Amino acid sequence: MRALIVGNGEPPSRALFDALLAAAPDLLLCADGGADTVRRYGAAPDAVVGDLDSASSATLLETPAQRQVRIDADDTGTDLNKVLRHAIALGVTAAVLTGVTGRRTDHTLWNLSLLKRYADRLQLLVVDDYCHIRLLGAGTVTHFHARIGLRLSLSPLDGAAYGVTTAGLRWSLTGENLVPGQRDGISNEVVTSPVSIRVDGPGDLLLMVHTQGETAEIDYFDPS
Repeated sequence: MRALIVGNGEPPSRALFDALLAAAPDLLLCADGGADTVRRYGAAPDAVVGDLDSASSATLLETPAQRQVRIDADDTGTDLNKVLRHAIALGVTAAVLTGVTGRRTDHTLWNLSLLKRYADRLQLLVVDDYCHIRLLGAGTVTHFHARIGLRLSLSPLDGAAYGVTTAGLRWSLTGENLVPGQRDGISNEVVTSPVSIRVDGPGDLLLMVHTQGETAEIDYFDPS
């Protein structure tokens, strides 16, 4: 089951939201104040999850009580953390997250860390009007088709990422170690398609594909 999850960070543009919704997710879920964005764009969430202190009173009045999942504020994480747990309980296995970057840097950093925390239970993709972000875990090989000239960055998530090898990029890597503050993979460029990125590990990478507002830049595939 797939979900589109809308957070309370910088809202996606109307064009991006419409494109994500057009992909026909099985569920539309909101992390608290993300419901205001969904309401403003004329959609109705299947559930609004959180302590419900950010969503406007007008939005909550329009949301049926059975679709409001109130989880009192505690020390177990942000509303995004809570909606991800709820999604898993509903049987979701893959989700696109939007409205989870921008505005508050502390929330953005926390939200990116959740890509690793839930990697064994959810296939997650962060999408905003500037880029797509996904986790490339240790021991994985990722393949995708992309237009020539597309820019992307590889950034270690929490410490060094070892044994990174790429194909199809202008500045190729062959078994190299990407170390925060020392060796980066920022602003690379697709020169041939498909592209492949292997992470032998240990360590995890964030793949950030710079979309410049476009919504369908890349096509991931399994060559097997």
